[in-house]
Amino acid sequence: MTRPEKARIAIGALLLCGVTLAAYLPALHGAFIWDDNTLVAGNPLIRSATGLHDFWFTTRPTDYWPVTMSVFWLEWRLWGMDTLGYHAVNLGLHITEALLLWAVLRRIGIRAAFLAALLFAVHPVNVETVAWISELKNLMGMLFLLLSTRWFLKSGIAEAGGGEGTADRGALVLSLLAFTLGMLSKGSVAILPLVFLGVVGFRRRLVRCDFVRLAPFFAVSAGLAAVDIWFQRHGAPAVIRDAGFVERLLGAGAVVWFYLGKALWPAGLCFVYPQWRIDAGNPLWWVPLAGAVVLTVLLVRCRRPWARPALIGWVFFCVALLPVMGFTDVFFMKYSLVADHYQHIALIGVVALVAAGWGGWTSGGSLRWIAAGAAVFALALLTWRQCGNFRSEKGLYEATLAANPEAGIAHVNLGVILAAEGASMEAISHYRAALRTKPDFPDAWNDLGNALAQHGDLATAGDAYAEAIRFRPGFAEARYNWGNALSDGGRYAEAALHYEDALRARPDYPEAEYRLANALANAGSLSAAVGHYRSALRLQPGYAEAHANLGLALNTLGRGPEALAELAEAIRLKPGYPEAHAYLGLVLAGSGRLPESVAEYRFSLRLRPGDADVHYQLGVALRDLGEAAEAAAEFDAAARLQAAQKGAR
Repeated sequence: MTRPEKARIAIGALLLCGVTLAAYLPALHGAFIWDDNTLVAGNPLIRSATGLHDFWFTTRPTDYWPVTMSVFWLEWRLWGMDTLGYHAVNLGLHITEALLLWAVLRRIGIRAAFLAALLFAVHPVNVETVAWISELKNLMGMLFLLLSTRWFLKSGIAEAGGGEGTADRGALVLSLLAFTLGMLSKGSVAILPLVFLGVVGFRRRLVRCDFVRLAPFFAVSAGLAAVDIWFQRHGAPAVIRDAGFVERLLGAGAVVWFYLGKALWPAGLCFVYPQWRIDAGNPLWWVPLAGAVVLTVLLVRCRRPWARPALIGWVFFCVALLPVMGFTDVFFMKYSLVADHYQHIALIGVVALVAAGWGGWTSGGSLRWIAAGAAVFALALLTWRQCGNFRSEKGLYEATLAANPEAGIAHVNLGVILAAEGASMEAISHYRAALRTKPDFPDAWNDLGNALAQHGDLATAGDAYAEAIRFRPGFAEARYNWGNALSDGGRYAEAALHYEDALRARPDYPEAEYRLANALANAGSLSAAVGHYRSALRLQPGYAEAHANLGLALNTLGRGPEALAELAEAIRLKPGYPEAHAYLGLVLAGSGRLPESVAEYRFSLRLRPGDADVHYQLGVALRDLGEAAEAAAEFDAAARLQAAQKGAR
């Protein structure tokens, strides 16, 4: 490579990095959204010291993507709850992929490979992949796919004399290793052996040796794809979609044209697109499939110079979409059969074909450069605007509902946010909107029950929980939430029954054990409560709240030394835990250690000054110590706080 060529490549790389960074700048300030909270922020395996072992060697994860999850495990230790680090990694990977794509397309001989890479880098359908932290799996999969392709091309197998000739075995081994890591990042990489076969077939006639060399790739693809499918069914046993083969085939035909349309004209992008109702009896549903077949036949039979590259791009696009065509289901398909992040790999075929066409445009002079610049600028601007939707979870759902008012899951998730903000009536309206579009939506019924309970309507909340359980009989969370609503309303005996139902549906539910113990303790069944506190601690040894309430129950049963040990452990696990310090003060007062009791009460009030009960208990301890003036002040504070609480009601 000459010095001027190296200089052009360096300038091109800097330009690509700068334009991509500018287009995605708003994404760097994005929040955790949707399953980011369960996949990363709230994932106990991510937080666990043994998480790496669990991701690689156990069936505890919901998907077997150990490479991606290992990166998340490391990121959690670097960034914690600071989303900037996660977004910077995602964006860095995307830029790296664009540079690798440029190198791969140059190696294949695609005209205007740089333009293809630049179009890919700033295309707005990739925003969902880059701005959504959970889609690190998409980026990791693509990274290893491109590395595997680069090493495969370097091996020489696809060259004119590569059939029976000597291949670079080292490059082939590296290609296989990168492909395996890609499969361990995300299963959509499984299509790569078919792509390799197509690349070889495009360059020369396939021979027996090609199939032998590619056999390990197909074996890895089939084996790890089967593992992926097993994990998905093992982690989410509920049926995602009940559809026959004909319905799935018609859906696949429509999927191809949908993604091609968004790739060529990325208008109206949406986080959750409307769910399709595929009807095999409607002739219109057969048109997309027929169109795809006709186009393929025409490209195969056409003898024009442009037909062969167009056929290769079209076939690559369709093959890359195979994992998301709907022949096998992924969880997101409960809500929509299509999503922007599903075409991350397939988009390569479109941008490569567009760039090749631009490179073959010999007339037009400066017009072709103006057209290319305008296309890049327009796509970058759309990407910049689309990234703004990911700045906050609330903003994302509001933007989704503006584009698709019937997106039930967006109504539900927005309702959860509003309920957490205390806007229970607004939340209720969103849950009801979700149920109007999908009455058999158990999550919406459950969340509606929570909002109604928060609003104080226990009877209607109970009806909502009952509907959630009717549509999903094993819905332990709905039974648990029903118990919480009743417990908060002082109906402890009824609440205990629902907690027991939750534990029958899900025996490894420490929160249900803990709340059942609380309900039993409040109902006067202290011995039974102690047993359930201990069960909660067996399931979750570091459960500070269970230690604290167990200590309180043991103290009431007259087992002071055991109570002190449990409360000390609660404080060790959670030093700034005001209730534990207040309970410890109560136990110490009962054992005659009044000065220590006073110190614990005061510490609890520094952590939470507005606790009327603790002010009262501190007043009692001070009175017993003979500090009448200080005791009176604490009694007065308790009375004022209690009066204010009654006035607020």
